[in-house]
Amino acid sequence: MDEETGSVPGAISGARARDVAEQMRQRALQASDKAAAYARDEPMKSLLVAAAAGALLMGLVSLMVRSDD
Repeated sequence: MDEETGSVPGAISGARARDVAEQMRQRALQASDKAAAYARDEPMKSLLVAAAAGALLMGLVSLMVRSDD
């Protein structure tokens, strides 16, 4: 990192950024595959977790809307 500007040299940051982006893409694909497998294996639990997450999200949105009044 360049101490004066706080920036990373272009050649290093571009190659490193591509590597990091590829690693993140691979991890996202693995997580997606695992989530799909879990939903197939445990459909009722998946449904209940999704419903709970939706209820929590709606509760938070409701609190935010009320606090604006």
